[in-house]
Amino acid sequence: MTKSVYRISNNAYETNKKQNIIDAWKISLKYSKILMDHSNNDDYFDIVYGIHHEYLSELQRRGLNFKNKNYMQVWDTMINTQKRNPKRDIKAGAIKLLHQTNVQRCDRFNR
Repeated sequence: MTKSVYRISNNAYETNKKQNIIDAWKISLKYSKILMDHSNNDDYFDIVYGIHHEYLSELQRRGLNFKNKNYMQVWDTMINTQKRNPKRDIKAGAIKLLHQTNVQRCDRFNR
Protein backbone atom coordinates (compact mmCIF):
# COMPACT_ATOMS: atom_id res chain seq x y z
CA MET A 1 0.00 0.00 0.00
CA THR A 2 2.82 2.40 0.80
CA LYS A 3 4.35 1.97 -2.64
CA SER A 4 1.07 2.75 -4.38
CA VAL A 5 0.59 5.91 -2.29
CA TYR A 6 4.14 6.98 -3.10
CA ARG A 7 3.59 6.24 -6.81
CA ILE A 8 0.40 8.32 -6.87
CA SER A 9 2.11 11.15 -5.03
CA ASN A 10 5.11 11.06 -7.35
CA ASN A 11 2.84 10.92 -10.41
CA ALA A 12 0.91 13.97 -9.19
CA TYR A 13 4.19 15.82 -8.56
CA GLU A 14 5.49 15.08 -12.06
CA THR A 15 2.17 16.03 -13.66
CA ASN A 16 2.17 19.34 -11.78
CA LYS A 17 5.79 19.96 -12.76
CA LYS A 18 5.02 19.39 -16.45
CA GLN A 19 1.96 21.65 -16.28
CA ASN A 20 4.09 24.42 -14.75
CA ILE A 21 6.55 24.16 -17.66
CA ILE A 22 3.70 24.31 -20.18
CA ASP A 23 2.23 27.33 -18.39
CA ALA A 24 5.62 29.09 -18.39
CA TRP A 25 6.03 28.56 -22.15
CA LYS A 26 2.51 29.87 -22.78
CA ILE A 27 3.27 32.98 -20.73
CA SER A 28 6.50 33.42 -22.67
CA LEU A 29 4.56 33.19 -25.93
CA LYS A 30 2.06 35.77 -24.68
CA TYR A 31 4.80 38.33 -24.10
CA SER A 32 6.73 37.55 -27.27
CA LYS A 33 3.47 38.14 -29.19
CA ILE A 34 3.30 41.59 -27.62
CA LEU A 35 6.81 42.28 -28.88
CA MET A 36 5.95 41.04 -32.35
CA ASP A 37 2.79 43.18 -32.43
CA HIS A 38 4.97 46.26 -31.90
CA SER A 39 7.61 45.29 -34.48
CA ASN A 40 6.60 48.12 -36.83
CA ASN A 41 6.68 50.85 -34.17
CA ASP A 42 9.57 53.22 -33.64
CA ASP A 43 9.79 52.39 -29.94
CA TYR A 44 10.10 48.67 -30.69
CA PHE A 45 13.48 48.22 -29.01
CA ASP A 46 12.63 50.54 -26.12
CA ILE A 47 9.75 48.38 -24.84
CA VAL A 48 11.78 45.14 -24.79
CA TYR A 49 13.03 45.64 -21.24
CA GLY A 50 9.60 46.56 -19.90
CA ILE A 51 8.00 43.51 -21.54
CA HIS A 52 10.77 41.32 -20.13
CA HIS A 53 10.12 42.71 -16.66
CA GLU A 54 6.38 42.06 -16.99
CA TYR A 55 7.15 38.49 -18.09
CA LEU A 56 9.34 37.89 -15.03
CA SER A 57 6.72 39.43 -12.77
CA GLU A 58 4.00 37.14 -14.09
CA LEU A 59 6.18 34.06 -13.64
CA GLN A 60 6.90 35.10 -10.08
CA ARG A 61 3.26 35.97 -9.37
CA ARG A 62 2.18 32.51 -10.53
CA GLY A 63 4.91 30.83 -8.48
CA LEU A 64 6.71 29.37 -11.50
CA ASN A 65 10.40 28.56 -11.35
CA PHE A 66 12.56 30.83 -13.47
CA LYS A 67 16.09 29.71 -12.65
CA ASN A 68 18.02 27.57 -15.13
CA LYS A 69 14.99 26.90 -17.32
CA ASN A 70 14.93 26.87 -21.13
CA TYR A 71 12.07 29.36 -21.26
CA MET A 72 14.27 31.79 -19.32
CA GLN A 73 17.40 31.13 -21.36
CA VAL A 74 15.74 32.22 -24.61
CA TRP A 75 14.70 35.50 -22.98
CA ASP A 76 18.16 36.01 -21.49
CA THR A 77 19.74 35.47 -24.91
CA MET A 78 17.39 37.99 -26.48
CA ILE A 79 18.06 40.57 -23.73
CA ASN A 80 21.84 40.09 -24.03
CA THR A 81 21.59 40.61 -27.79
CA GLN A 82 19.64 43.82 -27.21
CA LYS A 83 22.28 45.11 -24.81
CA ARG A 84 25.40 44.13 -26.70
CA ASN A 85 24.55 44.61 -30.36
CA PRO A 86 23.93 48.03 -31.89
CA LYS A 87 22.55 46.73 -35.21
CA ARG A 88 18.78 46.98 -35.49
CA ASP A 89 18.39 43.96 -37.78
CA ILE A 90 20.26 41.69 -35.37
CA LYS A 91 18.18 42.95 -32.45
CA ALA A 92 14.99 42.34 -34.43
CA GLY A 93 16.24 38.87 -35.39
CA ALA A 94 16.76 38.01 -31.73
CA ILE A 95 13.18 38.98 -30.94
CA LYS A 96 11.88 36.96 -33.89
CA LEU A 97 13.93 33.96 -32.77
CA LEU A 98 12.48 34.27 -29.28
CA HIS A 99 8.97 34.31 -30.70
CA GLN A 100 9.65 31.41 -33.07
CA THR A 101 11.03 29.31 -30.21
CA ASN A 102 7.95 30.07 -28.10
CA VAL A 103 5.59 29.15 -30.93
CA GLN A 104 7.40 25.86 -31.54
CA ARG A 105 7.47 24.90 -27.87
CA CYS A 106 3.80 25.72 -27.32
CA ASP A 107 2.87 23.87 -30.50
CA ARG A 108 4.68 20.78 -29.21
CA PHE A 109 2.63 20.84 -25.99
CA ASN A 110 -0.66 21.15 -27.89
CA ARG A 111 -0.21 17.86 -29.71
